[in-house]
Amino acid sequence: MKPCMKEIEKRKILSEVALGNISPDTVIANGILFNVFTGEFIKKQSIWIKDGRIAYVGPDHDPQKDGKTQVIDADGMALLPGLIEGHTHLNRSGIEEFVRHVIPGGVTTVIMETMDFGLIAGREGMEYFVKGLKEQPIRFYYTISPLCGLTPSEEINVPTNEELLPLLKNPQCLGIGEIYWGNIFLEGQQGERVRELVAIALEMGKLIEGHTAGASGRKLQAYTDFGVSSCHEPITDEEALERLRLGYWVMIREGSIRKELPGVAGIFKKKIDFRRLILSTDGVDPEGFLEEGYLDASLRSALKLGVPLQLAYQMVTINVAEHFGLDPLIGSLSPGKMADLLIFPSPEDFSPRLVMCDGKIIFRDGKSLAEPKKVFFSDHMSKTVKVSNYRIPSLPAKGKARAMELVSRLVTKESMIDLDKPEESKDVIMILVLDRVGNRGAFLGLLKGFGLERGAYGTTMSWDSPDMIVVGCDTQSMETVIGRLKEIGGGGVYAIGKEVVAEFPAPLCGVASLKPMEIVGEEVKKLEASLRKNGVKWEKPALTVDTLTSPAIPHLRITHNGYVRLKDRKVLPVEA
Repeated sequence: MKPCMKEIEKRKILSEVALGNISPDTVIANGILFNVFTGEFIKKQSIWIKDGRIAYVGPDHDPQKDGKTQVIDADGMALLPGLIEGHTHLNRSGIEEFVRHVIPGGVTTVIMETMDFGLIAGREGMEYFVKGLKEQPIRFYYTISPLCGLTPSEEINVPTNEELLPLLKNPQCLGIGEIYWGNIFLEGQQGERVRELVAIALEMGKLIEGHTAGASGRKLQAYTDFGVSSCHEPITDEEALERLRLGYWVMIREGSIRKELPGVAGIFKKKIDFRRLILSTDGVDPEGFLEEGYLDASLRSALKLGVPLQLAYQMVTINVAEHFGLDPLIGSLSPGKMADLLIFPSPEDFSPRLVMCDGKIIFRDGKSLAEPKKVFFSDHMSKTVKVSNYRIPSLPAKGKARAMELVSRLVTKESMIDLDKPEESKDVIMILVLDRVGNRGAFLGLLKGFGLERGAYGTTMSWDSPDMIVVGCDTQSMETVIGRLKEIGGGGVYAIGKEVVAEFPAPLCGVASLKPMEIVGEEVKKLEASLRKNGVKWEKPALTVDTLTSPAIPHLRITHNGYVRLKDRKVLPVEA
């Protein structure tokens, strides 16, 4: 049978169920249904499901049933489409643990970034990752990360655009993931590669996802000219409104990296159309998963903040689906759509009691009823820390030196320190950056404002870079950290002298653990507690170090070749 004929036959069966001529597989009765199109909460509604799709939504009737028809009495509880996560990353855990922990919160569809594995293991890493997203109990789509580094040196493992074509053509691929706005304007091959990738995707009818932190006015408009469709970076209501007026789908971020709802809260008081507003996490770390939840926690935060119920629920359902062109399949409880739905006590009390995806109940009354599909990765993807025969460079002993200074837990600036004046060296430690995949060198600089008073901390989970970062007060502790990171295959390690105090092993490409999330959460919590005990003042100090290599955050960044001034991408030495 031709594919179109199969689809016609499926639709015909659904219509016969709606007419009462064929028995549904499942009947959900007596619910308060949220209609995403009109914003209404409609009482005494019924949903009839056949072959994983919705056949009928409307007033309670007594449909034809056979011995196999399952009847679920919603008993006056609320009915909502399954939540859709529009932008996220795996954050220190594996795919299976991610799936296991998002299901109870009601997420049935996830659009996932492919950044981390592509940076370290290239096309093969992305292919393994994409394969792992298939046939899971929830629905996954993905975006191809443009893998934007600070300089060409950080893009050593980035696949060519031609190599990315099969992944881009995959129906699961919705487009190109977040493109740092500064990178699209870069001269030379580094910028040309990204611009060409954008052009290829647009010609294929795929979306271009944005990252506009720091862009405004003409720069924002020039960036938008490349076909960018969304952004999750606005941190004020003014920034959100500027992007909405340019046609962006604005994703308000409420996750572990940042919580932007309070900062953009003013947008909800404006008399504008909100159908291009989306609520997203941008990733949740294991501690956040275990202590708060996932997108469900973001949704509850929105409701607590006073976001109108109807808008909050649209921001995690139909708005996301419409942005990605998935609304013919998901995002609403309406005839012909996939049977992804949630049952929870009332419109005001979002705490899922039942989660259904593709017509299958995957969570009910506090218990998951579906196990994640096992995910396999190539063995050599757990052997990516290849630091050898390194030498810690020397620092100038006197005179003026350049330092990276933290002005917040993520933002840095360039500072000049007079080494002949001890008071200027207060709260200054060393920062060593090693190329850990190509063994192409090391850079030793200075970091001010981190607060570490003893020992050293190192990570291979650096953003947008294949580098290892080690911050420390003495070289012996730093060498201990490097050695231990090699032994465990990557992750995060804190050591004092020759003693390893705390560690988080992340052997999969040096960025993710395959242990249960409960263990991962405890390991990271102990690691960060050790850092705070020894002087670090920042919340989530491991994240602070991870981000120092990223072109996504201003103003001074660092690589194994030197500091990088973000505004002009100039590589700078320690010497002033």
